[in-house]
Amino acid sequence: MMAHALQTLSTTRFPCARGIRLTEITIEEESVRLQLTATAPTAACPCWAVSSSSVHRRSQRHLTDLPWRTHAVRLQLTVRKFRCRNPSWTRRLFTAPLPALVATDARPTRQRVTALRAIGLALGGKAGARLAAPLRLPTSPSPLLRLVRTAPMPHPPALQAVGVDAWAWRRGHRDGTLLVELLTPRAVDLLPDRSAATGAAWLAQPPTRTLVGRDGRDLSADGMRRGAPQAGPVVARVPLVHNLRQVLAAFGLDRRPARQDAAVSRAMPLMPAAPEEAARPLGRDR
Repeated sequence: MMAHALQTLSTTRFPCARGIRLTEITIEEESVRLQLTATAPTAACPCWAVSSSSVHRRSQRHLTDLPWRTHAVRLQLTVRKFRCRNPSWTRRLFTAPLPALVATDARPTRQRVTALRAIGLALGGKAGARLAAPLRLPTSPSPLLRLVRTAPMPHPPALQAVGVDAWAWRRGHRDGTLLVELLTPRAVDLLPDRSAATGAAWLAQPPTRTLVGRDGRDLSADGMRRGAPQAGPVVARVPLVHNLRQVLAAFGLDRRPARQDAAVSRAMPLMPAAPEEAARPLGRDR
């Protein structure tokens, strides 16, 4: 019965970690300690990828996992050290890797790293560390930021609709170009300057863009024509409205005399006629 319970807990707690057996559980006042043993009979050398079954000795690794309710979970993992069968390698011993459970030479498990990285990506260093403390994941801002920097970059689909806009690296001193995916929207790249040549070189890279949205600058239009001549041009709403306001203001300024004459001619018939001045009575002679 106890063996069945341990096997059930092992499969639910470590569903992706094969070759690991849970042998003992120790519940303490504020923590739970799990004794794990690696059971793989062979392991491949990380440098030569040569399988070996010669066990040199066993060692202990102390790991930290996600908390269980209000208890911290600590793992004591017994791993095997194998002898490499390649005689030319000076480092003859290696530890059997367990990539599904923990990275090489790391203490936090993969699940704990994933949880802390999600907190760091959402809140950053200091705020993430404050939230992780009551969740029984104590850490500091620096490790959280390291996890964020080492997060694997997602592979987005091919960009078909790209927006081009200005970007200021340092306002008034150094300007660049911001490239945004219009369907998401999300920033995809920052170019070092605002020249048409730089934008054209980026747009000319595969895959072929079918739609490019730009701002009102002539340089953006020139770069789009040179880098993606096959793409349909789209002007962003803000510069389009701005240009429309400028055209309407110039048109109204040129037609100001005509507008004034039209306003006077329309207003005159609507004005009431002025009453005639009443004749004053003549004074009596004295």
